[in-house]
Amino acid sequence: MPIFPTYKLHEISENDLKRILERSRIDVSRVEAHVRQIIEDVRMRGDEAIAEFLSSQVGRTVKPEEIIVKEEDLGRAYKEIDQKVLRAIRHMIKNVRKFHRRQLPKSWTMNIEDGIYAGQLVIPISSAGLYIPSGKATYPSVAVMTTVPASVAGVPRIVIASPPYQNEVKIDPATLVAAHLSGANEFYVMGGAHAIAAFAYGTKLVKPVDVVAGPGGPYTYAAKLMVRDIVRVDVPAGPSEALIYADGTLPPDWVAWDFLNEAEHGPDSAAVLLTTSVKYAERVSEELDRAVEMLPEPRRSYVLENARKYSAIIVVESLDEAVEFMNNYAPEHLLIDSKNARSVFRRMRDRLRNFGTLCLNTPISAGNYGIGPNATLPTGGYARLYSGLSVDAFLKKPTIEEVRGVRGLRRILDTVVSLANYEGFPAHAESAKIRVRKG
Repeated sequence: MPIFPTYKLHEISENDLKRILERSRIDVSRVEAHVRQIIEDVRMRGDEAIAEFLSSQVGRTVKPEEIIVKEEDLGRAYKEIDQKVLRAIRHMIKNVRKFHRRQLPKSWTMNIEDGIYAGQLVIPISSAGLYIPSGKATYPSVAVMTTVPASVAGVPRIVIASPPYQNEVKIDPATLVAAHLSGANEFYVMGGAHAIAAFAYGTKLVKPVDVVAGPGGPYTYAAKLMVRDIVRVDVPAGPSEALIYADGTLPPDWVAWDFLNEAEHGPDSAAVLLTTSVKYAERVSEELDRAVEMLPEPRRSYVLENARKYSAIIVVESLDEAVEFMNNYAPEHLLIDSKNARSVFRRMRDRLRNFGTLCLNTPISAGNYGIGPNATLPTGGYARLYSGLSVDAFLKKPTIEEVRGVRGLRRILDTVVSLANYEGFPAHAESAKIRVRKG
């Protein structure tokens, strides 16, 4: 029996379709009550609550002050990191920084009409708390993707939190170095909902931040949603996912490995393949069975679990039907696997609206590790509402208004007075009229 179920879209049951479309949101809802308890515990007990949770993770009593990464810890990380990995990190930072600098908006002023001017400033947020997950794997690439846009935006205080590495109260050396090279200047060993709560409410050791960003599992994801009235949060970035459209022009083993690219992230991840050919779906399914057997643990177990939960192969009748499904699914990563990917995209471009990033016959991993666009993307269908992490997450854009002299005021006076009188605000009207009378 194939590992990944294959469905025809017109024949799939309502329950199966709902499960595939909702994917990781189901896992998030299951942990919400526990996350609320964690947030309240950190809010009330601060560093003690964080240290207590760390103690359970590393198997010894952790003192609160141990959560702080010291200068000597950073120096040790640079000595421990493999030089090949360090070169890869530097290359990735170069590309990601180049892309995000292109995103950076500029302040501007314009002449609205004679004597009336308006503009917009671009000002960085004062502090950012960036979460770098760890556990199922270590993610120096995520450190780059979260830190670079904050650095490019000009955030003066960039704080990193990441869970303990290898049962020690330390951050993975490559992750620590990647964050430091990308512009971070403050580091803490703390994970999941505890870290998000510390960022939002602050503790004796961790000053609160203005914006929280970074992906994570269900606990982190739920915590970010729960503190968004306290701090600004970035995109809802939870368990990884991919939606692939394959037209049968590429070798099925290529498509199979693209499918596993996101499925191997964890048991709560998801991968969905759309194709119009039953035979091609069967060929990819066969390749997937072979490929899964080649995966080491725990990746193989992760894939087997999400195969039973949120991943699937779906046969559609047409490209139009595929586009409709894409928009409903709103994937984090959308991959068009075709020799003619650009042509396929042109055919759907006017109708395709909901996706985090689009890969045109390009492995998702190439974007994960440094093409340039951010790999911190909306998951769980939130690509309907959000784009990926960018410099905008770390910027404010207040406006400027100026009416120059009586001449400018006269041009707008009748409008101000008429609307102020209609809405019943006499001081609004008089504040403009007095400047014209006595100006």
